[in-house]
Amino acid sequence: MTPAFISLASHFSLLKLRVYAQLAQDTQLPSFKGSMLHGWLGHALKFVDEKAFHVLFGEHDQQQPKPYMLLPGPDLKTQWRKGEIYTFELVLFGDATNFADRLVEACNLGHKFGLGPERCAFTTVCIGSVLNNQITPGLHPQHLIDYLPAASTDQPIAEVALNIETPIRLKQHGKILMQASPSLEQWIQHILRRWKLLSQFWVVDDPQLYHALGQELPSIGDYEQVEHLYYENWERYSHKGKQQLPFGGLKGQTSFYGDIARAIPWLQVGQYLHVGGKTTFGLGQFSVIA
Repeated sequence: MTPAFISLASHFSLLKLRVYAQLAQDTQLPSFKGSMLHGWLGHALKFVDEKAFHVLFGEHDQQQPKPYMLLPGPDLKTQWRKGEIYTFELVLFGDATNFADRLVEACNLGHKFGLGPERCAFTTVCIGSVLNNQITPGLHPQHLIDYLPAASTDQPIAEVALNIETPIRLKQHGKILMQASPSLEQWIQHILRRWKLLSQFWVVDDPQLYHALGQELPSIGDYEQVEHLYYENWERYSHKGKQQLPFGGLKGQTSFYGDIARAIPWLQVGQYLHVGGKTTFGLGQFSVIA
């Protein structure tokens, strides 16, 4: 890790909350629930705090990313039974962690609006902070550096795989990638762009720091890349636009082997921030196997 990398990771606050909701009736939920959760949380937060709603859900600068993500979880089933517990996560970045208590209040009052097209009633059973894969009661923001394991670059030859868990919508020449995975250098560039934009708007406005970060991109030597990817063509219905919108992207796994050890901390940053389009809804999620 370089000085600018460590500095920004040490200032970049992060709060990951896990929500457990028990359904009060049999119901049908969408297979991918990110859009459902986004609409539900927006209504609930507007009911609780108009100011917080405007900051987090309002339209701002075109390049300004939303400082949160909703992770709907891997369960794509649509038929749910009364009493089952649905679990999802809410991740807050930077200054958005200041609204954590209002978002928790919105989650607790969200039963007023119900989940899914049938407005299923539910009870919020528990909300806890995710710390080192442990669930802890209460609100416990950390910093990005706390999530990054120490990486050794003494032996530069390394092997790493990226397991893509929700569709990743990355663009090349203005078009969504539907076949080949980006190169390792392109992955790093996508992560850099995402990290910088989140930081500039929600963490610290320090052009010199971001210039240094760009100058300190990892040196990557020769490597091999193996892909096991496919395109998953998802869609979501937009109530605002009254139409189906594309939500598809690459899924599967891509692996790199060679002189790449210095790239691993960057990939680990991307693991917590996601990359590509529609990250607010939970897209662009991948895990690093290193």
